[in-house]
This record gives sequence, structure tokens and C-alpha cells, in this order.
Amino acid sequence: MTMASDAKKSDNNQPDELATFQEEIDRSKNSQKQSERQEISDEHGRQTGRNRNFGKSLFNAIKGIFLVLIRERNMRFHVGFALVVLIGGLYLGLNRSEWLWVVIGVFLAIYGEFVNTVVEAVIDLMVDKRYHPLAGLVKDVSAGMVLVSVAAEMIILFLIFQPHLWHFFGIQTDFSRFIHRLKG
Repeated sequence: MTMASDAKKSDNNQPDELATFQEEIDRSKNSQKQSERQEISDEHGRQTGRNRNFGKSLFNAIKGIFLVLIRERNMRFHVGFALVVLIGGLYLGLNRSEWLWVVIGVFLAIYGEFVNTVVEAVIDLMVDKRYHPLAGLVKDVSAGMVLVSVAAEMIILFLIFQPHLWHFFGIQTDFSRFIHRLKG
């Protein structure tokens, strides 16, 4: 009798144990969802966590681009220069490989300005209106990085546009003749 009553007890306990286990899983899922909600926003409802969908991420990325364009004078200069290069390249009839190098050069400088903006914002956030020599060093090095990227852009653009511009103005060199013979 004892064995039969033990078997009945164990059969009765199994659904209870499964239900208890399922309740624990549900509770952990609910607490995880609550902690995710707490991570995503602060007490004012502003987002503090990661985006949960692609659309929101894309919106924030585009917003970041416009914020940099609005706030950073140098970025507006780089974008304006890129438009001038685009118009000049269309007018002079650059070929595909030349466009590839022009795009690399232009976006190298724009990317450098983005990185510089991020570095400066993080440093400003960290030092909070106090002077620190390392903060100045980091900002100077970051600005130097932009200068190097712009120098690389200018070298690329000079090498691409020089033969076209000289041919346009009637200046003949061996290099410009060689380039225009290649184009046909």
C-alpha cells in the first residue's frame, strides 16, 4: 500500500511541479521584459537603451546626420565642397574608376569630420567645462586626423581632376594627353 500511495503522490506532484516550474519561467520572462523597458527609457521617457527595430535605428541615424550638419560648420563646408566636386565631375565627364576615387576621397574627409565630432562631444561630456590637458590633446589629435583625411582627399582630387582641367583650359602635358588617349 505504501508503494501505491507513494506512486499516487508522485503522480499528483508532477503536475504541481510542472506548473510551479512554468510559473517561475513566466515570472522570469515578465521581470526580463520589465527590466528591458526600464533600460530603454529614463524617468522622462527618453530612450536610454538600444533600439528594438530597424526603422527606429534608421530614423536615429538620419537624425544624427542632420544634427551634425546643423551643428558643425566644418561638416557643412565638407558637404558643400562635395557638391562642387560632384558638379565638376559631371561637367568634366569622369569615368567610373575616377568616380570611385573621387567618392573615396570625399567620404574620407566627411567620415573624418564625423569621427572628430563624436570625439569632441565625448570629451566635452567627460570634462564638463573643466580644463584637462589630456582632453586638449585628444581634441587636437582628432582635429589632426581630419586635416590628414582632407589632405588625402585633396591629393586624390588633384590627381583625378588635374588632367581634365588642364585639357579643359587647353594646357597640354604628357600626363593629360595620356589620360585623354585612354578615354578615346
